[in-house]
Parts: sequence; structure tokens; C-alpha cells
Amino acid sequence: MWGEPGFGIWLGNFRDLLVNEEANKLMSDFAAEKIRERVHDKALAERLIPVDHGFGTRRVPLETNYYEAYNRPNVDLVDLRETSIVRITRDGIETTDGERAFDVIVYAVGFDAITGPYDHIDFRGRDGRTLRTSWAEGPRTYLGLATAGFPNFLMVIGPQQAGPFCNFTRCIETNSNWIAGLIDHVRSAGAAAIEPTEEAQEKWNDEVVASGERMLFMKVPSWFTGNRRADFDGTLRNALVYVGGQPAFNERCQAVAAAGYEGFVIR
Repeated sequence: MWGEPGFGIWLGNFRDLLVNEEANKLMSDFAAEKIRERVHDKALAERLIPVDHGFGTRRVPLETNYYEAYNRPNVDLVDLRETSIVRITRDGIETTDGERAFDVIVYAVGFDAITGPYDHIDFRGRDGRTLRTSWAEGPRTYLGLATAGFPNFLMVIGPQQAGPFCNFTRCIETNSNWIAGLIDHVRSAGAAAIEPTEEAQEKWNDEVVASGERMLFMKVPSWFTGNRRADFDGTLRNALVYVGGQPAFNERCQAVAAAGYEGFVIR
């Protein structure tokens, strides 16, 4: 599996890889040995081996000859945890241990997943309350499709859905069809607005948290748990994604619809 392309080594491995610390350590040690085989400089290899999280508890990047690149004489590793960036200069980048000249700088600083797109738009709900303020301590949604205090605000791919663990095209189609059904329901009732109740929203948050509590990747800081939280201590107070699986998520949504969109207030 290690030699095959794709996410097989991550998602097609032994099923307890992401829930059992002993199994995860076995895989993490295996990956570490593979890195040591690929990087000739032993000290450099050790610096490239993750020590703050187990294999797969952060999203596994796909790569081709990434580690072999460090065997080239014109490639250096600069660890910003050891030598932070001071400034971008006319000729390159200055860090605390000196300046390096570059012809091109490629900014690859990660991504603000799940809630980032929503934070960058000034969504305002009832009484002018901003979505950014409502989600300051983490997102609160009902089924990841709507949020209390924001009438008619419906999210096709929002936080607390199963989307990150599903082919997005398929998930978007499923959610779009469900939202279309909800809109038809509101119209047929002669109403003009719909939003979830606070109670339904809190119950869904509890379900989302419960779905992730046994998963090892919910116990380390990453974009799964909100990578902007510097105080993350491994305790899952709220979750950005539902990890119970897309089939279970779909069944939950369909059950809500069958019950007359239980948990929503229609006005």
C-alpha cells in the first residue's frame, strides 16, 4: 500500500489505524522508517519525521519524490519553529539566522478550512449580529445546513457536515437536493423564513462531537479541530466536521425532513 498512489495507505489501511493508539504508533513508526530510507542525511531525516501527531491524524499530503528533494545540494530545510521569518526583503526572505536570496517565493502557508470562507464574508443575521461573532468559539449549526439567528441562511457545504470525508461533488448534490426540498416545504406552507432552534442546534453539536470523540485525529490540533486554536488541549468541545460517515449523515437529514423538518421554525 505504501508504494501505491492515492489515499489507500491512509483510508484503506487497518480499520483501527485512526482509533487505536497502539495501531497508529505501529504505522507511524513504519512511516518514519520509510522517511529515513529516502533521506540520506540522518539528522535531516529525523527533522522531517512528525513528532507532534501520529500518522493520518492530520490529513496525509500526496507527494511524488518530496523527501528525495532533500537529497539535492540546492535544497535546504528551514524550520520556522527554530528560525522564524523576520521580513520579506527585496532579494528574498530574512529569518532570525540570516537572509536567503530567492528568484521566486511561493506562499504555501496552509489553508483556513471549513469556516474560513464564511469568516471572510460579512454575513449578518437577526439584529445585525455577524456570523463571525456567533462562531467565535466554534461553529454552531443544525445538520451543518443552517444556523440559529440567521433566517434563510442555508449552507450547501458548511461546517459540521460529513463533506470532508466524501467526494464533494456527490455531497453537494445530496445537500442541494435536501435544501431544495426544504425551500419547497416552506413555500407550500405559505411562509417566508426558516431557521433552526437553539435546542436543535446544540443537540446536533453534541452528535457531531460524539461522532469524533473516538477518533485520534480529533485529539490533535489541525484543520479538523480548528487549527487557529493555540490553546487546544485535545478535548473536543465542538467539532468542525461530522465523522459518522456520509450515509449516516444522509439518513439523519432525511429523518428530519420526514418529520416535517423537525428542529426548524417556519415563519
